[in-house]
Amino acid sequence: MKDYAKAAEEREAKLRDLRNRRHQLEESFRLLSRIIAEQFKASGQHSNFEWFFLLVDAGTEQGIWARNGLDPEFVPTAASASQLKQQIGSGTKMGFVNTAEVLLARSQGTPVKVVAGYFGETSAKIYVTPDGPLRTGNDLNGKRVGILATTHTSYRAVSYLNAKLGINSEPVVLGNLANNMTALKSGKIDAFYSAEGAALPLVESGEIRLLLRLADVYPKPYTAVVVWATDDLIQQNPDLVRAFVKATLQTVQNIKENPEHAADLVAKRTNAPKGTADKIVAELNKVLRASGRGSGQDLVAAVAGNWRFTEESGAVPAGTTVNVEDAVDVRFLP
Repeated sequence: MKDYAKAAEEREAKLRDLRNRRHQLEESFRLLSRIIAEQFKASGQHSNFEWFFLLVDAGTEQGIWARNGLDPEFVPTAASASQLKQQIGSGTKMGFVNTAEVLLARSQGTPVKVVAGYFGETSAKIYVTPDGPLRTGNDLNGKRVGILATTHTSYRAVSYLNAKLGINSEPVVLGNLANNMTALKSGKIDAFYSAEGAALPLVESGEIRLLLRLADVYPKPYTAVVVWATDDLIQQNPDLVRAFVKATLQTVQNIKENPEHAADLVAKRTNAPKGTADKIVAELNKVLRASGRGSGQDLVAAVAGNWRFTEESGAVPAGTTVNVEDAVDVRFLP
């Protein structure tokens, strides 16, 4: 019995030793990954939009960028095609951005492509006062709709609704959600555009009412936000592009599988109450796509849907054409 007990103790000691060695090796690997990780600038940081900042924060906190051999320095995401062109001109060669900006920049001669679509159909909605007379999208005819900026997709959304529904609403530039809420309450506007999950608790509290989900009228399939890369980076360093796409989609999957942790990151970043952060993440997870193919199974078709929206909104100058197949590189998708 003593020999058996002694042997059991020795086996347990060896197992403990093996576990300790494994832990040490894992720590060494993580340290080595940080040391040899490829450093580069990536466009993707944004203080308000969770579909940008949450990927940056979750990917960093969970070590996903490092595990893929990456050490990105995230700079602010481009808010327009002209800003995207400026970023590329200053040396940034990859990042996250609204899909239309890639296509508009490419139509103007900027050598840039879509390499993944991690956000499917739009999460944008039109909100109105809770007890107002507006009940359908057609009721926006002759009304004032708050938007972020004339260069933002919110301006295109109002133009698209005008064309699609045969109405004539007026976009009013107000900036962020707080400004739009103030303007709505004061009667300066009749409705406003928002894609942020932060608007949802305002609906639940009865401060505003959802009038229209823009996904119900936009083309399908669709991808609202994408990973982009420059033509020369794709050509010269395809492994870096592949690793960045892989890490992005792994981060998306992590957010979808761990909504509680993602909500903690949102709360930390925005100072939102935990309940609000939970709702923001739940709404975002409805449209995040770890396949990288947008809302359907074909990234090219999803990007084409976004381009159709952009064209029909009147944002594309007459005579401008984009070959969507040439503007999308699907070889980096899983």
